[in-house]
Amino acid sequence: MRLCANWLPLSLDLTREVAARCEAAGLWGIGIGDSPNYGELYAACTAALGATSSLVVSTSVTNPVTRHWSVHAGAVRALAAAHPGRFRLGFGRGDSAVHTFGLRPASLADLERFGRSVADSARAAGVDPVLLVAASGPATRGSPGAWPTESSPASARTPSRSARSATRAGRPRRGATPRDADTPAARPEVWASVRIAIGRDDAEVRDLRRRLVPRAVSASHFAFASTFEGKNVPAEYADVLAERYATYDYGSHGRSGATSNATMFADRPDIEDYLLGRFAVVGRADDCRARLEELSAHVDGVYLSLLFEDALPQLDRIGAMLA
Repeated sequence: MRLCANWLPLSLDLTREVAARCEAAGLWGIGIGDSPNYGELYAACTAALGATSSLVVSTSVTNPVTRHWSVHAGAVRALAAAHPGRFRLGFGRGDSAVHTFGLRPASLADLERFGRSVADSARAAGVDPVLLVAASGPATRGSPGAWPTESSPASARTPSRSARSATRAGRPRRGATPRDADTPAARPEVWASVRIAIGRDDAEVRDLRRRLVPRAVSASHFAFASTFEGKNVPAEYADVLAERYATYDYGSHGRSGATSNATMFADRPDIEDYLLGRFAVVGRADDCRARLEELSAHVDGVYLSLLFEDALPQLDRIGAMLA
């Protein structure tokens, strides 16, 4: 199983340092988020690629709404050509980057047109792109097979984690089918995304759990706000979740600490525990390693979303855990 850190670019200098620390820790890659609250996406990807020699960098994730597809295509052509095999485009319908500006997420048809346009543009320039599709629900995961790469994306998720699908050429996994008779068989990859924090003792673990609550709320809002269908949400939580997601603060999306999202379920510690258990891996190093090994039976890779303000020491702990 491959492991990637997930990072929001607080600054270019810090992004370079985080990327280099990821490579030194033995991580396979890094995903860089696209949010109006942080630095520019493709500048950050360029910085991360330039600071490393083997780390795979992906957008995690961007969208078809806030930039024209030709802007994404230009970035894909440039970065994939300059760093062969080390850049992947992750995209979805749009979450905080879209809602912050009062825009609507892309439709599934728009999502497919976007992916096809970017891929065709890249191939015309001699670049064979790897695309990842962020899927939080059955509609996206089960979208028709006219996806832009030479294969159709996986439409699966783990029982308790939100998942992303990457498409790449290769041999098919059992049950995978090509898009049509003229398309080579594909091996879809399924990736999960979890928040991670490693503590050195019980007191620090308790503190980290509290700090991860708003991050787990953000993850659950992305995964659940559109629909609970097919997502194994306990029936006794569904009404409360739906009611309170209506007050979700996109200005605090992805942030730890004292935000309105952090207190959204303060009167329901059972729901906080449920969200942390489903969307976060937090504990001592051995506990976190065991959780990731359990998850490895279901997915090809995991994006480990860091506590961004503690990214460097957490990456050191992740490296020690992997060693």
